[in-house]
Amino acid sequence: MEKTNYSGMTLNERLFAAGILDEFDAAIDEKSRERVVELLGAVEVDNPHGIANSLLGPAYECWFCGEGIEQNGRQALAIGLSDLWSDQCDEPPTQIIYAHFDCAQKRMEGSSMALEQDVLFPSVPDT
Repeated sequence: MEKTNYSGMTLNERLFAAGILDEFDAAIDEKSRERVVELLGAVEVDNPHGIANSLLGPAYECWFCGEGIEQNGRQALAIGLSDLWSDQCDEPPTQIIYAHFDCAQKRMEGSSMALEQDVLFPSVPDT
């Protein structure tokens, strides 16, 4: 079977040519970001996560793996970054990045400090 050349096709043309247009529409209706990204990848679009965000609305994206961060999914972090030596003002400009806890823990391992899951996500005490 010959591979489809998607270059020059619109998104809808690509989805139709691949026979997944109805499946894609259903994923959009269900707001299944993971499935939308998967289907976009199947038709070789550039930046499937960005397109999914455009179609489904803003979402948090993991700085490390690039996947969406769902509220009902894995533990997640908001990491604030600022210039340690900034003397511009009382509150230096800050950038926030988002990450799955396990992605951040893996990528940041090896330093003298470690992310402490039990501190960031304390378990609910038994009563």
